[in-house]
Amino acid sequence: PQTLTKGGVTYRDEPWHKECFVCTGCKTPLAGQQFTSQDDNPYCIKCFGNLYAKKCSACTKPITGFGGGKYVSFEDRHWHHNCFNCARCNTSLVGKGFIPDNDEILCRDCSSDL
Repeated sequence: PQTLTKGGVTYRDEPWHKECFVCTGCKTPLAGQQFTSQDDNPYCIKCFGNLYAKKCSACTKPITGFGGGKYVSFEDRHWHHNCFNCARCNTSLVGKGFIPDNDEILCRDCSSDL
């Protein structure tokens, strides 16, 4: 509640001291950093990813969409673009047909060997 005289941050049309504008999760200062929000609370990318983002079915890391993070979804599973590969031959399946085989996804060539 102290007076803001210089070097502040505006978030949701409210002024903040730089040192007071921190991640809701880890309390890291967010001024000048990439951040996002959930339920009007600001979060650093790492906390948001760990708490709210979908997890990649291949690498299990969060899919945040930051840094050009495109992803693929199929049924209730999600993959980073660079993780959406055939489980047998590791060829990229982005933009190609694939066959689900239990928990794996296969290219058409590998699925024909079943």
